Amino acid sequence: MNIQDELLNELKEEGKEITVYLTRGTRITGKVVGADQFTILLDVNGEKQLIYKHAISTIVVET
Repeated sequence: MNIQDELLNELKEEGKEITVYLTRGTRITGKVVGADQFTILLDVNGEKQLIYKHAISTIVVET
């Protein structure tokens, strides 16, 4: 398992909220529901949002 997968699994298990910054500048805040090789599925205010990893610039864990 690589660092990326370890972090995403930990965030999913702990139910921590994250903010994802996309390459075009958009910010999305939610909880990780799942992830695979190419995508991350977030729960954003009760709705599911699928984000392609190639569109992500930065992930910040909310404290």
